[in-house]
Amino acid sequence: MDRGMRGTRAALAALMLAGAGCGVGTPTDFPHRLIGAGGQLFTLEELEEIANDGRIDDDAKREAFRNLGIEDEELIEALLEL
Repeated sequence: MDRGMRGTRAALAALMLAGAGCGVGTPTDFPHRLIGAGGQLFTLEELEEIANDGRIDDDAKREAFRNLGIEDEELIEALLEL
């Protein structure tokens, strides 16, 4: 194999390796984004907003968490402490 062909192969291999980790075609991850049981997305900020809403009582907050798709009652109780 001549030098030109080796150089071309080396360049091609380098491009393939560089492209493998660049994330092209992969879904974007959003920090602080969670997925409810029904597949709906919500953020930690949204959970804190519910937990810290002084206009509604704890039962209404629990219901709001359930409406987001959170089913784990222990998690809901923990979220009330945010």
